[in-house]
Amino acid sequence: MSELVDHVSSILKDLIRVKTVTPPGENYLDLVTYLDGLLTNYGVNTKIIEVPKSIIKEHYPEYADHPRYILLAELCNTRDKRIHFNAHYDVVSGGGGWLVTEPFKPVIINGRVYGRGASDDKGGVTALVLLAKQLSELRDFRGCAEFSFTPDEEIGGLTGVGYLINQIRRPDYAIVTEPTGLNTIWIGSMGILQLDIVVRGLPSHASQPWYGINAFEDGITMAYSLITRLKPRIEDRQFMNESASVVLGGLVRGGDARNIVPSYFQFSIDRRILPNEDIDQAFNEIVSLINMFHSYVKSTIDVYVINKIEPAINNNSLLLTGLINAISETLKVNPQVKISRVPVDTRYFQKSGIDALTYGPGDIAAAHGPDEYIQINDIMESVKVYLKLIRRIYSNNI
Repeated sequence: MSELVDHVSSILKDLIRVKTVTPPGENYLDLVTYLDGLLTNYGVNTKIIEVPKSIIKEHYPEYADHPRYILLAELCNTRDKRIHFNAHYDVVSGGGGWLVTEPFKPVIINGRVYGRGASDDKGGVTALVLLAKQLSELRDFRGCAEFSFTPDEEIGGLTGVGYLINQIRRPDYAIVTEPTGLNTIWIGSMGILQLDIVVRGLPSHASQPWYGINAFEDGITMAYSLITRLKPRIEDRQFMNESASVVLGGLVRGGDARNIVPSYFQFSIDRRILPNEDIDQAFNEIVSLINMFHSYVKSTIDVYVINKIEPAINNNSLLLTGLINAISETLKVNPQVKISRVPVDTRYFQKSGIDALTYGPGDIAAAHGPDEYIQINDIMESVKVYLKLIRRIYSNNI
């Protein structure tokens, strides 16, 4: 067992050392080539897919010169049901504040691997590599397990799973290995609506402010109205013990000089959408209040949609019953069923009508911050759950 643990730890550390940071999308081919070599050595059929540059340019024009690659692999010896496992290999930037190590110089301390992406989501990638290895060694395996390793989840996934979903045969089931923790399953995810509110006034010298229109004052007054009249109403809404939310002012810009009446003021709105909400209604709710405010100010007000990701949910899932039972039998715990507060790539499978869930090793609280880590044992245990789930599927016992 210690030899297998060392093997898994070595793979994870190798993955962390490859700085697959997005944006802009660095070293993707290096990582995909490394994974391809591992899986091929295990006897798994693989295929590297290069995302067309036109697709990258359509969705992320500023990163069009950074190629995107998807690794697709499969172990199939039946035309019966197909289960797809997905993990993303891109990571956020290293950031500061690290104490245990540097972001891309992984270390192992007391059974934890530290490094950027350890939890989100190279621990999940490592789990799927180990799962493929162990399936390839099972002489009695009769089934069809498909694996994908995709980029760009951290920037929306349109050139990762969003592209792949239309290039493959539709699976019956899908598991996406985000760091939910071993005792939690995500059956859905909240959506995002990000807006920029731009207020345009008229400049004048500060000594004669009556000649100008103060965009800052109008913008602040409007923002206060949103905070006092709309925010409480939004935050009262709940679904599966999660609350809707809205944050104003994450990004603020405006003004040219201290002695000039500001003619420009901009602030952002980040609205998190519950799966039982409609994203267009959420947008109209904000715009309606802003439009009511127009008659009280002299500035012009424009609303720009910066990012729009719909919420997703998997209702009436057969896979959920199978996964709950696999976790209970393997780990002797009763898992929590929740939704993710952030969008995950599972939504592409769910929106395509595929019975898909999110479940993987790691702690979401450790992701993206300094000293990100994962427990090696959690990777090993998650693979046991996946194997149990696969056996249940192909014994028609989910």
